[in-house]
Amino acid sequence: MGSQAPRELLFRSFASKDMTKLTLSQYYTAGRHLLKHRNSDSKAGASAFRLTAGFLYRELPVRISQTISGLKQSPSPYKLREVSQFKTLMTDYAEDFSLLVDQTPEPKAPESNEQFVDTLRKLKRKYRFNMWTLAEGLRSLSAAVNAKDPAVVPPFLLPTAKPQKGELQPHYLSSTLAYPDLSAPMAYLAPSGEMEMTDPAKWSTLSAAGAVPLRPSPGPLPSTAEAAAAAATHLAAPQQWSPNRVCSEFCDEASCRNPRLWITDGTRRCAENQTRRFFDWLYSMNLGTQLLIEDHVAIHDFGHNLVQIIQPLQIANRAARDARAICEQHYGFSAPLVKIIAPMPAVTTTYVPHYLYSMLFQLLKNALRATVENHKHRGPLGFPVVKLVMSSGEEDVAFKVSDEGGGIPLSQVDAIWSYLGTTAPAGGSSSSINSSSSDVAEDVSEAMSADPSDSAKRKAVKDSALSSITFMNRTAGMPLFGVCEGLPMTRQIARYFGGDLDLVSMEGVGTDAYLHLSRSRNAVEHTNDLRTMLEPSAPSVHSESAAKGAAT
Repeated sequence: MGSQAPRELLFRSFASKDMTKLTLSQYYTAGRHLLKHRNSDSKAGASAFRLTAGFLYRELPVRISQTISGLKQSPSPYKLREVSQFKTLMTDYAEDFSLLVDQTPEPKAPESNEQFVDTLRKLKRKYRFNMWTLAEGLRSLSAAVNAKDPAVVPPFLLPTAKPQKGELQPHYLSSTLAYPDLSAPMAYLAPSGEMEMTDPAKWSTLSAAGAVPLRPSPGPLPSTAEAAAAAATHLAAPQQWSPNRVCSEFCDEASCRNPRLWITDGTRRCAENQTRRFFDWLYSMNLGTQLLIEDHVAIHDFGHNLVQIIQPLQIANRAARDARAICEQHYGFSAPLVKIIAPMPAVTTTYVPHYLYSMLFQLLKNALRATVENHKHRGPLGFPVVKLVMSSGEEDVAFKVSDEGGGIPLSQVDAIWSYLGTTAPAGGSSSSINSSSSDVAEDVSEAMSADPSDSAKRKAVKDSALSSITFMNRTAGMPLFGVCEGLPMTRQIARYFGGDLDLVSMEGVGTDAYLHLSRSRNAVEHTNDLRTMLEPSAPSVHSESAAKGAAT
């Protein structure tokens, strides 16, 4: 494939294509069909594997090339290329692309199909390392941002570029930080303190003529009288962008529109929102690519597919037991009890077993830690119970993890979804969580997905992979405290097939985490193509077109 076109043109060709997004039903149906013909020498069996392998051979380069391009064109204002782990990631992805398109023939015959499967095995091992590298890169980026490292942090986000206390920033005083259509009137907070509506005609004409300053003059906040006088002549301009503005008119982040943040560190928060949006996309791209690879390898090598009809309660029990084991290992005393409430215990749904395990394990681990930290004075016998409630509706299977761990301050709720933070103690090592948790998740997946007819193999896999002793050995160095990608990554996993994760917290009491799994087997992979991901960070197209129209 690589010899038929120059490398750059070939790469751009793949990166410009749209991904083929699959549904849970397609994964499950195709997997069962392949398993049916796995040990068959019939033409139908060979044709089934050839068709699936051919699809992967065409689809994987598209996803990998878009991932590389996304890393190069990241909408995050931080200089990701200056972080060594992200440099390594781009190199590794480029090697993966080359391995597929240059060194692996199209799987049209049995021999080439085996060679293609061997390539997938290599990619499977590499993608686990890539996820570890990505997590390490986030920690390095977070450290650089916190240290205000000028090699990574752009000048307008450094302390010297931040407005002085008391400086008026009308950009933060708008009722909405950004809106998609400048031709529509919008409410905004005028200097008088009253809510007013913009006049699109004045905005377009005066901004085009340069009458609207990009940045207000520094100085103290005006008095009430001065503000009232200014309001009489003040142009309704809810957006006064400076050339290095992080947000654009496309920004739709809820936290950017939060009135509590208008006269705080708005620029930094906008930067974090753009960064979070990018890493949400990057993680979802990795999830989809890894699932395609691992599902095919699991069918070919182990005789089970990853998308299964599962019993969520069984996985919930396992996650609760293992989370308590980690808590007890970390603190050295008995962990709080986890009470599981399931009005419909036999409910089933179609999902990826180790995805559900990973999410519940993360939520329970957080709840147990918060409970212990908030009630240490009571001792192990006085810990409140952590509750895990499972319910089944027509649209979803839902879980609620409730703790009495003291809750989260309102001002910090948005920060829990940031990739640029961590709850790990300073100086603590958290690298082991990636290798350990991925191994555990793989074992859970294999145990939950083993062929039900092969009871001996299923029991052997369960005894080996899921016993407490094996789990403790695998997670000997796994920290109880969350790392920066914990909750954001958990939410991305939940959203990937139409679910979601929400947190409701009451400071001084505790937190409720709501995890939803869509019951629709037609839920398609939730990830954007590269063009869609980059659109929100594009230049101010709407304002530019409005200005040009006014000028003519």
